[in-house]
This record gives sequence, C-alpha cells and structure tokens, in this order.
Amino acid sequence: MVSTYIIGGSGYTGSELLRILSNHPKVDEITVTSRQLKGEAVSKHLPHIQENLKFEDVDVKKANKADFVFACIPHTKAMELVPKLKNKVIDLSADFRLKDVGVFEATYKVKHTAPELIPEAVYGLPELHRAEIKKARLVANPGCMATSVILALWPLVKNFKGNLAVCDCKTGISGAGKVANDRTHFGNVNENVTPYKIADHRHIAEMVQELDINVFFTPHVVPLTRGILTTVHAFVEGSTDKVAKVYKEAYKDEPFTKVIDGVPSMLAVRGSNYCQIGGFTQDGDRLVLFSAIDNLVKGASGQAVQNMNLMAGFKETVGLEQLGLAP
Repeated sequence: MVSTYIIGGSGYTGSELLRILSNHPKVDEITVTSRQLKGEAVSKHLPHIQENLKFEDVDVKKANKADFVFACIPHTKAMELVPKLKNKVIDLSADFRLKDVGVFEATYKVKHTAPELIPEAVYGLPELHRAEIKKARLVANPGCMATSVILALWPLVKNFKGNLAVCDCKTGISGAGKVANDRTHFGNVNENVTPYKIADHRHIAEMVQELDINVFFTPHVVPLTRGILTTVHAFVEGSTDKVAKVYKEAYKDEPFTKVIDGVPSMLAVRGSNYCQIGGFTQDGDRLVLFSAIDNLVKGASGQAVQNMNLMAGFKETVGLEQLGLAP
C-alpha cells in the first residue's frame, strides 16, 4: 500500500487523479492541496468525489512523508517546487520533459531554474521507457497531444524509412484547463472547429525529442469535453498490410495501447487509460493512420497512475482497468 500527495487537486488533472486514486486498491492515503480552496470539502467543489477529504495548503514537509507526490501545477511552477521534494515524484507539468535545457527555454520562454534535475527525470511514456520508469525517482508525465502523436508514430519511425510526418489533433476543451477564456467560452466552442497554435504548439518539442523525426503538427479544438483524435500523414516506404502488421507486433504486449482493424474512436476510449491506433490507409507514398485517447486519462492522470504503478512495483494495470464509456 502507498500514500499519495496531490499538489494542485482542484483542476482537471488533479480531480481526475482523485477519481482514479480513490478507487485504487493499493492506495490507502490521499492528501490533496489547493491554495484557493484550502479547508473546504473536496466534495463541495468536485461532487463526483465522495471521499471524506478536505483541500489543504501545500506543506512540503508533509508531502515528503508520502510515498508518491503528483505535481499538478502549471508549467514553469513545478521546477520551483520539485527540487524541495525528496520522495518519488510524478510531475504532470512540462518542466522536466525536455532533455535539452535550451529547447525548453526556447519553447516555454522562461529560464529553467532546476536544470540539475533534468538528467534524472524519465519521460513517462511506458510504451517507450518502461524499464527506466520502474527505476525512476522523478518521472515527467508526457503532454496529452504528445502522447497521442508519439504512440501513433513510434512503430513507424522505428521500422520504416521516412523522416517526416504531418499530424493534426482534434481535442476536447478540457485540454485547455479549467480557467476559461475567450477561446474556451461555450459560445465560441459549440458548433465550431478552431485551429490554434497552428505551427508552434509546445508539445512538438516532445514529439521531435522522442521520435527523432520532423513532425508538422496542428491541433484543433472541437466541441467535446474529453478526447483526442490524431490523424497522421506519413511518407514512408512500406505497404499498408506490412505497416499494420508491424504495429500489431510492436504493441502486442502493451496493456493499454491497442491496434485495431477499424478507425479509432474517441468514444471507445473515453474515461479509460487506453489508446487505440488503426485506420491504416495508403495513397501512393502517403500513409494515413489514426490514434485516439482520453486527454485527461491516458493523456494525463491515468498515465501518471500507470507510471506510479511501475515505480511502486505494482501490476501496471491496477486501478486503471476501466474500459471506455462508449456510447
């Protein structure tokens, strides 16, 4: 059994962590913090969480007594806090994902204040780094878009010739976080599709780092709460049948990444830690394929718990067996 400490539990990723950890059979203690809501009952603000919990203020000494700390705080803020933590940490911000400090500073427009921890941090995508995650103290949980794109492309770049891919993601509005703005206002999202960060989304740096190819990427917000559907256009040498066979072989033993014969569905993975990959179609030298994840689960909090399971020596799937909520 392990104790957990969530720093920043009132946002979407924090509340999703609470939902998952509340049902985790190996977690016997949860502490959750929120500076703004300290002292208030969690259920008052998150009515789907019926645990007898109150939000607390951040206490580093108390955090260091927990077996695992989840940092669900904004980008550029985690690097101020993580150096104070001495136990196992899963950081859901971007602060330790990029191995090149210069790339991080160029991407996030801020000086990194804890570069000494970057070599220690393991990029928390189990399908690529399972062995390192098991031995890690600090895991940098991947971005949601990066998770969807990297899983969609990894078997391709490892097995076929080609050095570029064009990707677009359709994503639900929860990926923008809980604080509303003009772009996330219901009237602007409903019945609309909105491209944003058209050629400079921050997750591109993660994709390039992990895949070592040129990735041309544009995300679009669609009128959904959850989910990411990624469309990949790759230019490679290899038939559709051969590519599909390689993908099935690459992911055959993965508990959460599944290669299907049809086109992946956001509904099929909603609320689950699964990633679906499929829809392999060829048009000359262009290969088209798709991946689907829930951005709050496999794209964030579910993957964080998957990483905790690996770090704790638990069965990787424990607490994450929930199937998708389709329809």
